[in-house]
Amino acid sequence: MIFLISCEKSDHFVEDQDVSSEIEESSDTDAKIILSNGNSIRFHQINDGELQGTFLLEESDCESCSVLNNITKIAGKDISEADIFWALSEPGTVIPSFLKNGNNSFDQKNSKQQGWARNVALDLPITIETNPSRTIVACKNSNFTGSIAGGFLGNPEFVALDKTPNNYNGFVDDCANLSPSACNKGTRYKLHAVMHGIKKWRGKICSKAVQSSTNDHYISNSIGGHICQSPPCSAYVGPELYFEYYSNRKWKSMKNPSGQYPEGFEVPANTTKVYSYWWNTSTKTSFRLRVKNAMGKDQFDFMMDQPDPVVTPPGGGNPPTPEDFPQLPAHIELSHGTLGGQNYRIVVDFTTIIDKKPRITIPEQFLPVLPEYDGEVIFPNNFCGMRILKADRFIWETGDGQLVNQDPYNYVPEDSSIEKLFGFSIYNSGIEFSGPIGACHNSNENWAFPFPFTDTGNMTNQPLRLTIELLSDSEIEFLNHTLPGNEPLDAHELFEEVDFDELIAFYNETFYEGFEQWIDAVCEENPNDCPLQD
Repeated sequence: MIFLISCEKSDHFVEDQDVSSEIEESSDTDAKIILSNGNSIRFHQINDGELQGTFLLEESDCESCSVLNNITKIAGKDISEADIFWALSEPGTVIPSFLKNGNNSFDQKNSKQQGWARNVALDLPITIETNPSRTIVACKNSNFTGSIAGGFLGNPEFVALDKTPNNYNGFVDDCANLSPSACNKGTRYKLHAVMHGIKKWRGKICSKAVQSSTNDHYISNSIGGHICQSPPCSAYVGPELYFEYYSNRKWKSMKNPSGQYPEGFEVPANTTKVYSYWWNTSTKTSFRLRVKNAMGKDQFDFMMDQPDPVVTPPGGGNPPTPEDFPQLPAHIELSHGTLGGQNYRIVVDFTTIIDKKPRITIPEQFLPVLPEYDGEVIFPNNFCGMRILKADRFIWETGDGQLVNQDPYNYVPEDSSIEKLFGFSIYNSGIEFSGPIGACHNSNENWAFPFPFTDTGNMTNQPLRLTIELLSDSEIEFLNHTLPGNEPLDAHELFEEVDFDELIAFYNETFYEGFEQWIDAVCEENPNDCPLQD
C-alpha cells in the first residue's frame, strides 16, 4: 500500500477543465498514463531476482498539482498502485497483469467505477500564495515541503532546498568524463545520492533548467571545431535525472531496467519539472538518485530518505573523483593475452628507461584483486617489489637479444623449468625482485634480484632485460620492503593511506561496481575494520 502526496492547485488551473487520460505506453512490465494537464504517471515492474515490486513515478510541469495527492484526499484512504491505475484509466482499459499480482491485488467488484478520478482529480479547493517575498529557486519552498509532510512520501529525513551546482557541494565537476564540446560553455556537474541497504525508497525532486547566455546548455554538433556543414549546428543538452537501483553488480535505471545503457529524464530549457517517486521491496538493496549535465545556475529542490553523502577526503578539499585515483606510472605497461604468447611474460627492461626507471611489462590477468574504473585497473602505489609464484622460466638478455648467462646471472633453458632447475620450494614460494619504484621511488633502494635470478642479488651496470615466463596458474604478489617482515601486501595495503581513503570514500559515495571485488577482499581480510558505510 502507498500514501499519496497532499497538494495544491496550479496557478493555471481552469475550473471546468475535463481531466481525460490515455495510455501512452503499456507492456508486460510498464505502463504510463498521461493526463490532460500534462502529468504522467509511470508504473514500472521490477522483477530482478529477489527484487520484486512496482516503481511508481509521477512527472509534472507544475510544482503543486500532483494528481496522486488529490486521489488520496478524495479516497480518504491509502491506495495501491493498482487502485491508482484503476482510478485514472479510461473505463474498459485492461489493468496490466503485473499490477494485479501480490500486494497490488484489489477487489474490483466492490471498488468504484474505473476512471472515477479522471474528472475530479484536480478539482479541489486550493489556497494560492501571492506576492512571494523572495525569489523562487526551482519550486516555491512552501509548495515543495507542504506536499511531502506525512503524505505519499512519508516524513522526509532529508530536504535540501534552493540548491544549484554553484552553491551545493553535493555536485561535483563532471567535465573530465564528458566530451570537450559538452563543457565549452561552462562546467557540467553531476550529483550521486546513494542510499545503501534499504527496502523503501521515496523522494521528490524539483528541477529547473535555467537557459541563458551565461548558463548555455547548447553544444556544437560540429566535429573538432570545424564549421558545421549539416544544420542544426547545435543541440540542447539539459540536466538529466536518473532513478536507479543496484542488482547483479550493475546500476539499472527504473526507466529501462533491461536496457544496455540507463535512460534518464531530461529537463527542457527554462522549464521546471517535478518528480515524485516511490519503491518498496522486501529485500534490501541500494538505490541511487543521479543528476547529470547540470550547469552552475540550474536549480534543484531535493527530498530523500537520507542525506546524500558529501564525501570529503582526509584533510579537507573537494570530493574524490577518478582523476584523484593513483595513475598508472609511465614506466608500467599492462598487457593481456593467451598462454604461450608475449603477454604471458613479465619483462623488466633496463634497456628502455622511462622516468629513470626500467620499463616493466605485467600481464594484467595475473595481478591480485584490484579496483577498476571504466574498465581500467587502478594500479597499486605502495609496493617496492614483486614476487612471482609458480613461474615457468626466466632469462637475461642484452638490448640486441643476446643471452646473458655469465656470473652472476642465471637463466632457465627452454628445455627446463624453474621447478626442475631450482626445486619445488623455490618454484612454489616464488622468485622476487625489488627496487626504487612505487613506494620506494624516492628512496636510495638499490635494484635487487636475489637468487635464483642472480647469485649475488645485485645487477652490474650493464643494461639488461629480464623476461619471466608464466604458467596459467602463476600468481603475482606485491611486496614493500620498507614495511616489517617480508609478507605480501594485503588488499588494503596495496595503496598508500591517503589514496586508500579516497578510493573507499568514492565507493561509499557511488557504490561503483568496479570496486566490488577489491572491497570484498579488503573486508574479508579485516572484517572488524571493514571501511564501508553501514
